[in-house]
Amino acid sequence: MRRYFVSLLLALCVAATAAAQGWSVFKSDRFGFAMLVAPGTRWVARDYGNGWGGIGAQKGVLEFVAIVKLGYQAPPKELGDSAILLTGVPAAGWRKVDEGKGASGWNWWQTYEARNNASGRLLFTVLGTGRRGSYILFLGTSQADFAAHRGLYDQWYRSLTLY
Repeated sequence: MRRYFVSLLLALCVAATAAAQGWSVFKSDRFGFAMLVAPGTRWVARDYGNGWGGIGAQKGVLEFVAIVKLGYQAPPKELGDSAILLTGVPAAGWRKVDEGKGASGWNWWQTYEARNNASGRLLFTVLGTGRRGSYILFLGTSQADFAAHRGLYDQWYRSLTLY
């Protein structure tokens, strides 16, 4: 019970700080996830093939993407290989920065900074599974923007919830 209240308090603090930046929670009932997004984002659905579908939005240099395979629990290696293929960021550009299990609706998750030095882009990416399927969620931006606003992107990361 105490863990629930601590998680709730943390989520409220994250939402309050991001709200000061104008970000708000976007919730997708179709795909079963929620995340903070910048104001004015407009979502577009996309079929990625092989059972992967998702939605994405762009706002300035920011790109928010959710790629989901519902009804399938991909193992970490398979999900990582799929993320490399679907994002186009070479395997050498992926650096794991966090991992865990059993929190915020995730069965397990692995977090990466995927850098594409050729384009100067960085994808702050979370791979994992929840009760409804397998997820590749990322926030893409320039490497310079990521460095300048790291605190805000960490808030985005902590806001990710599966349901």
